[in-house]
Amino acid sequence: MDAQLHVPVAEIPRLKYPGELTRERFERDFAAKSEPVIIEGLVADWPAFSDPERNWHGERWNSLMADSMLDVGFDPCDSRMMHFGEENEASVLFNPGRLRMPTWVFLEVARLRQEILRLRQGGGSVDLKKHPDLQRRLAREVSVQNMPFLAVDADAPLHLFAPMTCCMRDLVPLSFYLSHDTYALPEELQKDLAPQAPKLIEGWASPNASRIWATNGAPWRVPYPPWGDRSVPEPVEDSMIYSCFHCDRMENFHSVLAGEKQVVLVPPGQRDVLNSTRFALQKQWLLAPVPGPNKYMGSTVFTSKQSECSSDQSAVHPFRSPEYNRQVSRGQWPDAVSFPVRRGTLRKGDTLYIPAYHWHWVATTTPPALGVEDEGALALSVNFWWWPIHNDQAMERWSFQNECESFRNARTQPKERQFPDRAAHAASFYQLTAKQRQEAAIPRPWPMGPPVAVKKEEASVKTEMKFELVD
Repeated sequence: MDAQLHVPVAEIPRLKYPGELTRERFERDFAAKSEPVIIEGLVADWPAFSDPERNWHGERWNSLMADSMLDVGFDPCDSRMMHFGEENEASVLFNPGRLRMPTWVFLEVARLRQEILRLRQGGGSVDLKKHPDLQRRLAREVSVQNMPFLAVDADAPLHLFAPMTCCMRDLVPLSFYLSHDTYALPEELQKDLAPQAPKLIEGWASPNASRIWATNGAPWRVPYPPWGDRSVPEPVEDSMIYSCFHCDRMENFHSVLAGEKQVVLVPPGQRDVLNSTRFALQKQWLLAPVPGPNKYMGSTVFTSKQSECSSDQSAVHPFRSPEYNRQVSRGQWPDAVSFPVRRGTLRKGDTLYIPAYHWHWVATTTPPALGVEDEGALALSVNFWWWPIHNDQAMERWSFQNECESFRNARTQPKERQFPDRAAHAASFYQLTAKQRQEAAIPRPWPMGPPVAVKKEEASVKTEMKFELVD
């Protein structure tokens, strides 16, 4: 029984590549058994990690895409980047805002935080009169733009999606989380890394997708007055930023380049202890000018008419009290957790293998919050997904279980939806699996380029599959 999580826990195994973790051992003991593992040294050859001239802690991003536009998720007041509301808003799923900004602005926000933390090490607050350069950087005006995270309908406040001018000090208190398509990076940045799986399992073929994850950490306190040229945003006690419990239908290799991540995994096929769903009233944060004589930015919430999120989410927060989690899980967590959840810590250079359908929850800490000076201002990680090639029947069963639980746990009535049908789900699952494997068989070069032509017989897969419905 873990003293912090209040549930049975098994530590995720930690092995070094290639000495302790060979190809044969990875497929036999982990991929084929759908068991997670933390791997040290798998990305030791990535220039983004190890090359002083090309690592991503310094000016690499600035030099190659400073003026490129990024759509960055943000939250003004909660350290959970996607979360259900509390008390009278428990049926509402709050999605992050999405703010379009130049890459240099995203980097500068994190570096301003890093500088403020450095100046606070001597104790107490920061007197801007003694730091004119910091004062100048905080007062710099930039142009940003709210972007839709949710479907925009006729009732949406369209004027709030126009470009806006604000000061850097308006952005520093926000919690930002960048989720960026790795294949959309400039080719020179793509060359700084490569898909991890070929080192361990040839059968996964081409990756299905890849993302870059970067964050400046939890929301900070907004100073008073918010528009003052002498005020400095202040850090909060809990510096971590959290994900909701969610799961993917693909195999996942997640590698950390900077910062630290604490992870909790709930294996599939167990009883429902997360009370997760994708059906809820959907809201999204927007950055908005505050009316009045003083020029500064605040935030507002946009409510959408859509009621289905793109993936299932849970309100369970493992680091919170048992009383809180009993309330949000209908009494399931922690009391009904009769099996060991998996727990581990990822540090710079570590890779976590998350098997398909494992529910995962992540708490991320930035290097400045850890007191680390030489890893840059952002927590950084990269993941690649592959389509599974093991345990088809079990994964179809887990997928159907998730569909049923999401429907039963709906926080608003699913529109034009019927309870999942067992046979229809199985047929759809195997058709999708065949399609994905056929696409994965086509080599996808790295860095990104046009798909390489292959002979038809090399890319073909059997679509006739025999299976049993297992309740």
